[in-house]
Order: sequence, then C-alpha cells, then structure tokens
Amino acid sequence: MASVTFYTDGACSGNHRTGRQGRMGAGIVGIAEGYHHEWSIPLGPGTNQMAELLAVRAALLKVKDRPRTHVTIITDSQYAIGCLTGGWKVVANRELVEELRPLIAECASFRMQKVLGHAGQAENERADRLAVAATQEGAIETCERVNGDANDESPSGGSQEAPH
Repeated sequence: MASVTFYTDGACSGNHRTGRQGRMGAGIVGIAEGYHHEWSIPLGPGTNQMAELLAVRAALLKVKDRPRTHVTIITDSQYAIGCLTGGWKVVANRELVEELRPLIAECASFRMQKVLGHAGQAENERADRLAVAATQEGAIETCERVNGDANDESPSGGSQEAPH
C-alpha cells in the first residue's frame, strides 16, 4: 500500500466583509515516497470555510488509486477536521461535505491531523502562501514538482496527480 501526506489550506480574499464572498484559493503540498508537489488552485467566489473543504477535495482528487492509498491530511482548519472526521453536525456547506465523504471512504485509510496555523511549520506555511496566491485576481492554477524521481514526468499545469 502507498501512503501520501497532504498539507492543505484554503484562503478567501475579502471574506471578512459582512455578507460578502471573496475569491477562494487552495494551497496543497503533497509528499509521498520521494515526491513533493505543490499546487496553487483558484477556486472562484465563496467563503474561507468552503475554501478549506475544497482544498481537501482537491488533494483527494490528486490521488490516482485511493483504494490502495493511505491518505493523511494535515491542516490548520479545525472546521474541516470537525466536518469531515470530528462528527460535527454540518449546517453550512453540507453539500460539499457530502461530496467529500465518498472520496474519503474510497481511501485505504484516511486521517486528518491538526497543525497550528502561522506557527512556523514549513509545509503548512507553504500551503498558506499557495492558497493566498490563488486568491489573487488573474491567478492561474499551478503545480510544481519540488523534488522526485528523475524519471518522473514533469507536472503539467496542475493536472498532475499524486504518484499512486
């Protein structure tokens, strides 16, 4: 069985303004057996809580073979953890949570781990920067292979899946 760890973060510009949605972005750092990929993904209009959930969804969709992959999501979002694994009663974003549950169930195993936000944990800080960059007007989806096997194919515009 393979395993992959994703650091995910969602961001939303202007989300603090009452009654307004901002531009959402997801940042993902994926690490698996010698591979390290980073994605910055614009998500369109929405809220920060939606962006946190959509970042987890985007990470899960990067896994080619979920039934044979142990997935760990590390996030600073207590909201995402509570909604997806903490047994919270979901009111807002219920449809999105219901869309995520089958993806989670497909994984050989799935767990979420809390990390303190803005506390200096390198991969979490990088996911945050990638998410914020994705909220900028005119942002485009990016994927970068930070390291990996020399024979690994080069990522193509963010559509590269995690190596499994």
